[in-house]
Amino acid sequence: MLYKVFGINAELIIDHAWGWEPTTVPIIKTYRPTTKSISSGQVLKEPYEFDKGRLIVHEMMELLSLDLVRKGFITKKVTLTIGYDRESLIGERGLKYKGAVVKDYFGRSIPKHAHGTENLDHYTSSTKQLCTAILRLYDRIVDTNLLIRRVNVVAEEVILEHDKPEEQPMQLDFFSDVEKQEKEYEQAKKAEEREHRLQKATLAIQERYGKNAIVKGMNFLEGGTTIERNGQIGGHRAGD
Repeated sequence: MLYKVFGINAELIIDHAWGWEPTTVPIIKTYRPTTKSISSGQVLKEPYEFDKGRLIVHEMMELLSLDLVRKGFITKKVTLTIGYDRESLIGERGLKYKGAVVKDYFGRSIPKHAHGTENLDHYTSSTKQLCTAILRLYDRIVDTNLLIRRVNVVAEEVILEHDKPEEQPMQLDFFSDVEKQEKEYEQAKKAEEREHRLQKATLAIQERYGKNAIVKGMNFLEGGTTIERNGQIGGHRAGD
């Protein structure tokens, strides 16, 4: 009767009725989801022009890359979503805009958000490589004429560092300079290893002295939010 009513879930109900839990703690601890992502998003206090929005995306990906290192993850795909402000449809901006218009949560008209994905050629947590990828994506999908209000960056399909698949051998042809390519590959590999050590050192210093113990020059530029966000806990100012 139970199988007829509940289908395959009947087995789970019967097990629980008899106090039997088939999923043990060791099974739970060894479980790995097939897909996983790590994201970061923020709603800006005011509408941002294209250049300031680009700074925000750069800052957010830098922080996200450090988060990957902290958790021992790597990725080879990043996704960016940009939400535009409703003021983008007012005045001269509105006259220039010819794209799709949608409604926000309050029923107001806004330009349709920009969304895209950029793939890397290998798994990494390199700040340099991930920022290059996300900024290339930003330049490709974001309308330079519109005002930005929401930003969301995502590291897609992340895996643990020790689960990194073996790299495919280089594809060569008769015209390839094998020695040069091998040298460039080794140099790039060593540079990434140096950067990884620097990232870990940065995390160690921030853990001991606070996240603002190490910041970059761009974080002091007008429109930057990293320093303020570093002083927040759960989205609120520390001490509030």
